[in-house]
Amino acid sequence: MTASFDPSWRRQKSAAFDLSANSTARGTMRVNLWGQPTQIYANANFSIYSAQTCNARCRFCVEELRPASRGRALEQQRSVEADDERYFAALDASLAALRPLAPTISITGGEPSKDPRLPRILEHAARFPSKRRSLTTNASGLLDHRAGARIIDHVVAGGVEHLNISRAHPSHERNASLMVFRDGLSVAQLREVVTIARAGDCRVRLSCVLIEGAVDSLAKIVEYLDFAASLGVDNVIFRQLMHIDRDTVADNFVVRFSERKRAQLEPLLDQISESPEFAFQRQIVGYYYYVEVWRWQGIDVVFEEADLAQLERSKASMPGVVHELIFHPNARLAATWQPWDGELGPP
Repeated sequence: MTASFDPSWRRQKSAAFDLSANSTARGTMRVNLWGQPTQIYANANFSIYSAQTCNARCRFCVEELRPASRGRALEQQRSVEADDERYFAALDASLAALRPLAPTISITGGEPSKDPRLPRILEHAARFPSKRRSLTTNASGLLDHRAGARIIDHVVAGGVEHLNISRAHPSHERNASLMVFRDGLSVAQLREVVTIARAGDCRVRLSCVLIEGAVDSLAKIVEYLDFAASLGVDNVIFRQLMHIDRDTVADNFVVRFSERKRAQLEPLLDQISESPEFAFQRQIVGYYYYVEVWRWQGIDVVFEEADLAQLERSKASMPGVVHELIFHPNARLAATWQPWDGELGPP
């Protein structure tokens, strides 16, 4: 354990967030959005939210959980701009307005690897400055051919530096059961994707949720890390199932599963702190998430806990500050994952 570790942050988690004292950016930037001066967190992420409906039915789906935490169903917020030219004009206008910020650009969903627009989204995103470009996917479409190439080739050509692949378990069959998912890549196909990505300077990260009865212990974490190493992956994130806002939540299958099957992260981190196999790297305190980064046999191992109720409390304590930027499928830029809340433009 190094001197830079702050044990109080592990206990307080995102409640310890202080914009000027311990955030990654330590402040905001004033950006003119179509004539409206807007204070935006200097390390804000610009998420391009794919309109493609996901082909999995994960019982821990974050896309379902976010609107549920605010009392809505996912179907109530899904609105899509069908006209490609209007969609891409609005995307370009949003990226141009945010040029001074040069935000991290993340493509997520839904399932972006199955999105017919993905190759063009990648092309447009590559035209604008960014601190980093990432894509989050269940990987099912990465070997599909579209617009003259495999999707993984478009990802590499688009300058994506981080490819985040959701994988709930090393076993193909167990993963399919947990994600309610028949379209997943085989282990051999996943290894092929990793090889192509690495050759194009795109780093692959496996993303695993901590679920009771699946990956829920230090031994299971090490087993998963061995699996990642066998694929050539050197970056893994383990996520505790998100907490929701109990004051506003709309009960659904994801909320019920999360409350019943959430494996607690903090006790696991306490065990990792005592393990000589893991070397501490750093902590990150976000406005609704808490992250620790460790090193295990050449693999960066990230642990994350997030609380959607804390997100609302943090926003209320910093009125006027935009923490996230989401370009929705309806071609509108908003400050939240709900297109009806915090709309910013374009005009």
